[in-house]
Amino acid sequence: MFKMLLAAMVAWFAISPANAAWREASSEHFVIYSDQSETELRDFAEMLESYHSAMAFLTNVGSGPVSPSNRVTIYVVGSEREVRKLYGDKSSSVAGFYSSRAGASAAFVPRLKSGLREKLSFSEIVLLHEYAHHFMYSNYGLAFPMWFSEGFAEFFASAAFERDGSVWIGRPALHRSYELMGMREVPIELLLDTEAYSNREKKNRGDSFYGNAWLLYHFLTMADFDPEMGRKGQIRTYQINLFTGQGALDAARNAFGDLDQLDKDTDKYLRQRKMKSFKLPPERVTIGPISIRTMTDAAGEAMSTRIQARRGINEEQAVALLPEIRAIGAKYPNDAFVQATLAEAEYEAGNDALAVAAADRALAQNPGNMSAHIHKIYALFRKAEDGETEDDTANWGDLRNAIIAANRAENDHPIPLIYFYRSFGAQGNKATPLAVEGLERALVLAPYDTSLRLNVAQQQIRDGRYSFARATLSRLLLDPHNTGSADAAERLIDQIKDKEDRPVPEAG
Repeated sequence: MFKMLLAAMVAWFAISPANAAWREASSEHFVIYSDQSETELRDFAEMLESYHSAMAFLTNVGSGPVSPSNRVTIYVVGSEREVRKLYGDKSSSVAGFYSSRAGASAAFVPRLKSGLREKLSFSEIVLLHEYAHHFMYSNYGLAFPMWFSEGFAEFFASAAFERDGSVWIGRPALHRSYELMGMREVPIELLLDTEAYSNREKKNRGDSFYGNAWLLYHFLTMADFDPEMGRKGQIRTYQINLFTGQGALDAARNAFGDLDQLDKDTDKYLRQRKMKSFKLPPERVTIGPISIRTMTDAAGEAMSTRIQARRGINEEQAVALLPEIRAIGAKYPNDAFVQATLAEAEYEAGNDALAVAAADRALAQNPGNMSAHIHKIYALFRKAEDGETEDDTANWGDLRNAIIAANRAENDHPIPLIYFYRSFGAQGNKATPLAVEGLERALVLAPYDTSLRLNVAQQQIRDGRYSFARATLSRLLLDPHNTGSADAAERLIDQIKDKEDRPVPEAG
């Protein structure tokens, strides 16, 4: 499941050796920062783009590039130990983690292997698993039950990549074999019912949920390609049942029939000698251009702060980071990466004027630096909202000018659209139709952001567009990660269940 960032004190350690050159790999769907060689970095970027292409081909969704800031950014640190420090729990077994937010989806992984990817490290499997989640939530209009979400991710994460460019998808999840053979079994009805499983799981740990989720998803997927299995089309029927509002167990029973028999069939499937998988030849796998640049020494010095800031820090942690990044900023006043990183740290520490000044220095060197644009927006919004000066009109004007500049720099970045909308409510005004349109566009760009989805639905309810709100909220009803968004969505739907859309007034 998603490894959400924890609120923990800054882990003080060197992200990389001081003499290692940092590089940035940029491709259609990923940005990767690493201090490894260009060959290793290119190899890794090609693997990830091959993976995305294979997923897009097999699901028939998700093809084509995304806007630059909606790509997943991957930060490669020195070891799993450093990953656990960033995660906030040095005693955990976390081998990599991922956070998804509008315009700021990021993953943190240990150093990459070079060479063939026929056998992946566990941290690489974790990354593929988390990207499968990102892919699903970016391209499907529904939050699926936990078993389906995790089974989907495990199915695709068990991939292999051959030297000729071929990609294997759907291989046995060998890293889950111990779960399936030696850990406490999950009854089929609990597997299928996220709410019931989550309630029980508060008291019980250490079962075979992920293994069973992979097994059931693999079994039902491959049944579409083997008529002798007798379950062709059932997984599609199940998805339709969910889309039409059937509950978790009703959707399953109406698609799969007797659940005890389903359990027996999957157990038999597990014990067969061979399992089918998909091999996509090179002509089915598309990799777009990958550019790699060596970053400046200045950027390399600031990278530790950038990584720690992007994993999520509170004000106290940001204050602790400031002396080092301020010293680097003073040393390199004309480096856009450094100044944008300083702007981020100053904002997180609560120093809005200093954040704006650092952002402006970054933008003077690179007008397209989106990190500087975004943190300038954040700082100006807080400044205007708090009324830090007597000239309230000027505060809001400065904010909207910054939003316009950021939108011009990258038209499809969701944050300027979100903050343009938010600026009206914060100022005590009704959002304009253009602002509402921008908010809905932001959700199209970042459909995985649950808080943004709730905001859009609330605005649609205010506008009397109840059918739109129900469609927006329906995706959250089966939220597999127990974030509370499902409960919030259900409460909002209950409020509007008997309401019909207000008529749209005619123009003129």
